[in-house]
Amino acid sequence: LKRSFPRTPRTGPSARAGALAAFRAAMKASMTAPRGGGALSKAPRRRASLPSAGRKVRKSIQNSSGAKGCCSRPSRLVDGYLDKPGFAQLPSFSPLLHVGNQYSPAFGDFNIVLSTVMPKGGDGKDKPELSSHGLFFEDEHGREVAAKARLARRLIVQGAALVRKSVRAGQRTLVHCEWGQNRSGSICCAYAVLYLGWSARAAIAYMRAQNRKQRQYKGQVPMSNRCFNRILAELEKTRRAMQARG
Repeated sequence: LKRSFPRTPRTGPSARAGALAAFRAAMKASMTAPRGGGALSKAPRRRASLPSAGRKVRKSIQNSSGAKGCCSRPSRLVDGYLDKPGFAQLPSFSPLLHVGNQYSPAFGDFNIVLSTVMPKGGDGKDKPELSSHGLFFEDEHGREVAAKARLARRLIVQGAALVRKSVRAGQRTLVHCEWGQNRSGSICCAYAVLYLGWSARAAIAYMRAQNRKQRQYKGQVPMSNRCFNRILAELEKTRRAMQARG
């Protein structure tokens, strides 16, 4: 049978010996060449460094306590009962109304302060003289028993009436608790529900939005007490029933 493909040309002994010698020479040259050398070798990458003046400017920006750059990391957050000034304004309820934590009375110019806990001064010591009205009740994060829920409802309604009175008198008003999240927020929301015609859901959503917009702290969960939120929903139903009766 004849082959259907061409024969590979045979090379003579001298040609094969020459090719083998050339291969061995190339291998030897590659083994003895300095590491990283050669035309195709890449130089090791080096980090671009700023000039000394540039480094100083960057360091001063990172350490500055003023405005943050677009790439700067946020400063370390503290718990909500420790941040200062610790309050937020609620202009849609009233431009005069503010809600804050236990330190907020010492860091704002307020005419009336409604306290659900003892206010503290900038030095961390109790300052009862900073308070105008005391409405003390506990925040048990939605686990309030019936008696404590009734007490909370009574004081939330009382606080809303005090807010209405002070705001109508043109007084710059602060309602505060320990964190400025649940007790104080519920009083402010109750004011909006009972006297401004807000729905409980809308008032709670606004309170949450203002808290997150104006404050940043660890453990930030404004209006997270389900018991207090149910109280607000009940107050809305009560108001609607009274309006329906005329």
